[in-house]
Amino acid sequence: EDDHLGVRVGPANVREYSIASGHLRRTGCELGAEPMGRDRVNWDEVRQLVDGVPAGVTVTVSAHLLGTNERFARRGDERMPAASTIKVAILIALAEAVDANQLHLTQRASVSPADKVAGSGVLNWLHDGLTLTLGDLAWLMIAVSDNTASNMLIDRLGVDAINATCTRLGATGTQLNRYFMRQQGPDDLNIVTAEDLVTLLAAIAEDRAAVPEGCAWMRRILAQQQDRDRLARHLPPRVTFAGKSGWQPGISHDSALLTGPGGTLAIAALTQGFTNTNEANALLGRIGHAAGTLVANVPRA
Repeated sequence: EDDHLGVRVGPANVREYSIASGHLRRTGCELGAEPMGRDRVNWDEVRQLVDGVPAGVTVTVSAHLLGTNERFARRGDERMPAASTIKVAILIALAEAVDANQLHLTQRASVSPADKVAGSGVLNWLHDGLTLTLGDLAWLMIAVSDNTASNMLIDRLGVDAINATCTRLGATGTQLNRYFMRQQGPDDLNIVTAEDLVTLLAAIAEDRAAVPEGCAWMRRILAQQQDRDRLARHLPPRVTFAGKSGWQPGISHDSALLTGPGGTLAIAALTQGFTNTNEANALLGRIGHAAGTLVANVPRA
């Protein structure tokens, strides 16, 4: 069988991951090789969807078919309000801190009244004093975009360390400037680019964001994403999704690793200016379907 990102699993080729004393540990294989003899990818459908948006709407897209030189971009380096997509950077910074023995995934943290913030997630609805591991907080941050969990991780990692992670990986247009849902000035927005999100996701997919076992842990969490109403809503059969979305009024984003028999596509699509969120999400769904077709079949030899 295959896992969500093309890792071949069999009796003689097994990767097992475990968390021991807060450290990630691995035995086994590496990511499978990219299929050879690929036809050149046709990005026309993605291009038409991006170029056909109404006046006053901004859509930026970047995509990379991993293991190849095939790339697509429309305004991919344009800086956009991040919403929750920047939580991918926080996840990577946590994996780095665990690898450096600075933090442990089994380390526990109590949720205080001061920690709780509004918006997405569940912790602000639960009782004060609830104790969770840092691994639990990471899952909540990604899978249900919990703002309280995200802020608690920022407290433990530090804004500077998270931004340094982005710089190290080449995501130089991305900047964490503020906590989530805390009162701050209008100039303190968190910023991303579609290209940077693809850079971060590709680093996770290719075991470059952290040690290989840490990257595998991040891929599992991204694959458990509960919000699948954007890029993932119309994926072709046999294409899996592992990603992180973001939303706030007038903004709807998604970023993902789309994996199928034809390989893994790292993609980010960011929108701003739609007055109707459903229209934005529908467009992202069409982009996801078009992009997913690029990896839905094994390329011709």
